[in-house]
Amino acid sequence: MNKETINIKSPRYKLVKIEHVNNLGVYNKFINWIIGEFDLYLKNNESKQLKVYFPNGWFSIGSFKSDNEEICIRIKVEGKSKIACEILMERILNTYSHVVQFYEVKNDSTYLID
Repeated sequence: MNKETINIKSPRYKLVKIEHVNNLGVYNKFINWIIGEFDLYLKNNESKQLKVYFPNGWFSIGSFKSDNEEICIRIKVEGKSKIACEILMERILNTYSHVVQFYEVKNDSTYLID
């Protein structure tokens, strides 16, 4: 019985995006929205970062302080398809921009009472 094995390394695509935030409230709200948006996927959020697994890869979101003490968010997407990684990163960044807009409107709004 002859066996042939093909050792082809599957290419993995990685995208990393760093975003600066004003406070941890934005980060926490962002994580909540992402958890809600990807509620059907396997998640690991027991560590300091959220990691979500999807069929051809995963993405993670974590916070850290930069050298000048700014709060930053690191979004990392890894998968087998470059197009799928780009689409997923765009989806995550759109959610982030919605959270930032929501947080700014909520904190900067003034209410007029008639």
